[in-house]
Amino acid sequence: MTLIELLSSTVVSAMVAALVTLRSSERKIEIENVTQERAKWRDKIRLNALEVHRASVTNNNPRLSELHLIFEHMLNPLDSEDNGILASICKLNDPSESNTELSEFSKRIALLLKHDWDRAKLEASPWPWPWPFNKARRTKYC
Repeated sequence: MTLIELLSSTVVSAMVAALVTLRSSERKIEIENVTQERAKWRDKIRLNALEVHRASVTNNNPRLSELHLIFEHMLNPLDSEDNGILASICKLNDPSESNTELSEFSKRIALLLKHDWDRAKLEASPWPWPWPFNKARRTKYC
């Protein structure tokens, strides 16, 4: 083996090692930040869902309107399931429907939280390649 071959193989090995190390550290930082923010988001959803429940039970329509706005800013406006959550908050203003709508709201929130938890687990898995192809599917409220 000549000196040039030895140097080129050493340089290639060093570059591959550097790229693997860079990718690993970037992935670690991304996973830590994203999972922490998602955990905070799930906690906010839980607390605000409890507030919706309290406001509905006490027929506090102004508070329900505020909570609707809060959820509107936390959910995806292009997702039909998220829009279903917002619609169920609106229906809670009607006292005749509040019991059935409160149950629907609770189930919709549970499905949203389960979906986000599954998605966070997939993204944080040590093997990144199944993640883009094996996305967490959201269960639709039926």
